[in-house]
Amino acid sequence: MIDAAVLLIIHNSQIIFIKRTENLKQHSGEVSFPGGKFDPELDRNFLDTAIREVEEEIGLKKNYYEIIDKLPVQNTVSSNFLVHTYVAKTLKKEVSLKINKSEVKRVILIPINHFFNSKIKAKVPLKINGKLYFNTFYYYKEYLIWGATSRILDTFLQKISDD
Repeated sequence: MIDAAVLLIIHNSQIIFIKRTENLKQHSGEVSFPGGKFDPELDRNFLDTAIREVEEEIGLKKNYYEIIDKLPVQNTVSSNFLVHTYVAKTLKKEVSLKINKSEVKRVILIPINHFFNSKIKAKVPLKINGKLYFNTFYYYKEYLIWGATSRILDTFLQKISDD
């Protein structure tokens, strides 16, 4: 398993997602949370990974947000990643983003309320390596959110519903 870390960033009642570029070795073209692989030479822990990768991918510096939670680790079924997720909330109404065009095609801001609309999601059975998984597929405009990202999102939405 390969350790990775992401930030689920809440900004003005929206969640920041990225659409990854098509030229990446793994997860190319997918909608995900900003983040990436743990690097033992640069990171002391998984939170360091998430912070470093967010700044690298979308230029959001850590003084623009605060970490408010940590979600359970999720695995990517087909690519063998263990994804450590931290929830962050921006501290300012306006943030400046600088997209790393070699990794990120665009930033997508989706209102949290959008995900509570049953018409934009479907629970779909997927067979991967002979094993059956049930995964929520979320739709937003022309974007599809699925896989580990949707399972992380499911966990987050359940958590805020319970609060």
